[in-house]
Amino acid sequence: MKQLFFLSGIARSGSTLLGSLLNQNPDIYVTPTSPVLDIFCLTEEVYNKVEVQYTFDKKTTLNNLQYHIPNSFYANINKPYVIDKHRGWPKNVNQIKAHITDNPKIICTYRPIAENICSFLKLIEKDPNNSVDRELKELGLPCDTYHRAMKLWYNYSNDPYESLKYGLEHHRENLLIVNYDDIISDIDNQMKRIYNFLEIPEYQHSYTNISNTCGEQKDDAWGFNNLHDIRDTITKTSNNPAEILSKDLLEFFNNIDNQLLLVG
Repeated sequence: MKQLFFLSGIARSGSTLLGSLLNQNPDIYVTPTSPVLDIFCLTEEVYNKVEVQYTFDKKTTLNNLQYHIPNSFYANINKPYVIDKHRGWPKNVNQIKAHITDNPKIICTYRPIAENICSFLKLIEKDPNNSVDRELKELGLPCDTYHRAMKLWYNYSNDPYESLKYGLEHHRENLLIVNYDDIISDIDNQMKRIYNFLEIPEYQHSYTNISNTCGEQKDDAWGFNNLHDIRDTITKTSNNPAEILSKDLLEFFNNIDNQLLLVG
């Protein structure tokens, strides 16, 4: 049976790069953003509807169904380790413990929220058809930095942040935080941390000519073009948030980071 691990964290914080690096290991399959968690939730939702009409052992059969979801979903993957990527895993640790493993291991990438927002803003500038500007125009709001930043926070960054915060508050032992800056500046040690956390044999990775094996085929479904593109070498090219965001926005996003530090 395959061993299932998890990849989560804040968007634009290096998870696609990290997954592509881990995919160099022939024993590991790291997914693009996966529907497995959504299938879990939808299965339980439908199950709760039909149990009103039928007589059966509800608890046992639901557990049987959900236990087999990940194994069935990845039956075609001929590798011993699968790392399933979804931003919601940290707030669903109890679900994992009930149906997959009693010792979940979730790798969570993180990046200061101001940097996260500025990375999104760069995408907006390159994509005139992005969903953020479309929504702002529909609301009659200006497509300026303030309104874009707040829309990005509430539409794209808040849910993954709250998921991560919940995981740190309630299941800290099941999470490994990998900071974006450490991926860029100290990748060798970060990979060692990850293998030690997963308790699997290490692999010698290459940090040049990196192939994007975790890219999304339907990036436009997320509202942006090229959302999951990565460079073939490990470099940081993001702008200084202080040069882009107002003092009020910087203070707002820094306070959000500080809240996470208090629980992490």
